[in-house]
Amino acid sequence: MSYAARAPPVLAAALILFAALWVPTPAVAADEPTASFDQDVTTVTRGDVVEIRVSHSEPGTLHIGGDDYGYHLAVNLSGSGTTTITIDTYNSTGAPETYVSGGGNKTLHTAELRRPLEPATYMMNVTIGGVERAIGQLEVETRGNSSATTNAAPASVNESDSKPKPEDIRELLTPREKVAKGDLAVIQLNESGLESALNPNDVSGGANASGIELSLNQLEVRPNHEQKTFIATPENGTTVVPDFDNDVVYVLWDTTDLPIEGDEETYEARLTLNGNHSDFVEEDTITARSRVRLVESTVSLNVDNETVYPWESLRVDVNGKTTLAPGTTIELRAREPGEPFLKLVPITVEKDGTFKQNLTFAPKDRGQSFPMWIRDYRDETERTMRLLEADANLRFVDQETDGTFVTISQVNLSVGGFVTVETADEEQLGTSSYLPPGSHKNVVVDFDRRQLTDSGLLAIAYADRNRDENFSRAFDAPYRTGGFNVTNTTNTTDSTNVTNESAGTIVADDALVRLEPGAKTPTPTPTAEPTSTTTPTATPYPVVERTALDPDDSGTNAGIPLSPGLAVVALLLTGLLARRL
Repeated sequence: MSYAARAPPVLAAALILFAALWVPTPAVAADEPTASFDQDVTTVTRGDVVEIRVSHSEPGTLHIGGDDYGYHLAVNLSGSGTTTITIDTYNSTGAPETYVSGGGNKTLHTAELRRPLEPATYMMNVTIGGVERAIGQLEVETRGNSSATTNAAPASVNESDSKPKPEDIRELLTPREKVAKGDLAVIQLNESGLESALNPNDVSGGANASGIELSLNQLEVRPNHEQKTFIATPENGTTVVPDFDNDVVYVLWDTTDLPIEGDEETYEARLTLNGNHSDFVEEDTITARSRVRLVESTVSLNVDNETVYPWESLRVDVNGKTTLAPGTTIELRAREPGEPFLKLVPITVEKDGTFKQNLTFAPKDRGQSFPMWIRDYRDETERTMRLLEADANLRFVDQETDGTFVTISQVNLSVGGFVTVETADEEQLGTSSYLPPGSHKNVVVDFDRRQLTDSGLLAIAYADRNRDENFSRAFDAPYRTGGFNVTNTTNTTDSTNVTNESAGTIVADDALVRLEPGAKTPTPTPTAEPTSTTTPTATPYPVVERTALDPDDSGTNAGIPLSPGLAVVALLLTGLLARRL
């Protein structure tokens, strides 16, 4: 028999065997109800509010607890979808309608509670049509220990008409016990389970405050005095700002009116639960405390360069320290008496209580002298700024000398310095002693070596740039009619950082000096210091005088007849002076 002829009987037998072995599977009903919890275990701290989210396809009932727990709550779930049930675990001592929201009818199958819902693990289930469709747990945890920390914050946090927001407070907090009077002492309470009990508008410990008392208590009680205690009320300068999302409560205490005796007053901030009005404790219990060291607000000001010399930049560095809270904005003020303000500069206090600022004045401000201070702290911070300008002139008249000295008739130096005397070929003969700022008459310049011939000499005014009162040609530079060009960015006495590029002509004068072996050095003549007053930008300095040599009336700068050879020297000196200038 061929395979083709046998195939149909084999296929029929296989179908008969398959039919004998097949057993149909029961089908699931398309309308079977379902339910589920958003979280299998929902956790809450005793005293806080908890949300329980239930999804259900048909109306049903949420059950929490049971007879074995001494607490059995049933809440009807209407319709279908997701229902959110909210339970206030602190105010759970009355009828369920007073502390349970969401869902339909609420039924308590056990006696009403006399205290807030006790810590325990409560079973939960959802029934639909009497059949359990979902199970879960409600974990009510024991209240943890509250804690407190002290922070300082600028008074500006409270300047807005509206209550500060927690995020605004956090940005300006600096953890520290020391708080300057007038700033905010911010007590940060790390609370546990106080969400429902806390009434921010009443923390006096009474019934309306749910027994919660926030107070500031004087620690050092002086003889014959009573301890001072301040409740955190608006009348005492206090604002309570809850941040329950982070389990924190901020108590902002304006310290302006808090008493302080001596350099420092120590207070203790306390969170107390009053047993007569709190459902958490049987007797008064302090659950958190932190100290506040109240000190006077002080500010010190340092100016690195109160006197700015003409060859220095007009950049001024100021710095200081303060007990004010970090983040506080203080105002630096500078003004010329009787004139508008030169500077009104806001400065922010750093985390370590210091502050610093760089000021740059304008070139037109040179020559001014003015006070600079911190607003509201003028008595302890005022400094006098002097922006000196370069101004000098001198008069060197023709004269006779024994070859060891010459006399400069008149010298005016705004910032002090020296007068040097040179020959026509720029050879230095001598330098005066240091001349303080001001006017000087008959300044004697002793020569380093004797002058042997009649000569035309040049006197040049130099500034003492390194202020050491010793002449140094490497550093000290001539006064110029246009002042000094400043190329350095910082004020320094380092000669490598200061240049004296041409800003005008050199302040100098020439004279013809004739050798006369019998000439004597003039005898100094004491002169009383000037009694006239000066403007704030000028400083009175003594006038140094010596006996003057009488010049010839025939010329402004001539008192000696010129020989033919000396006339040639005079012409050379004129050329030298023109080249130097």
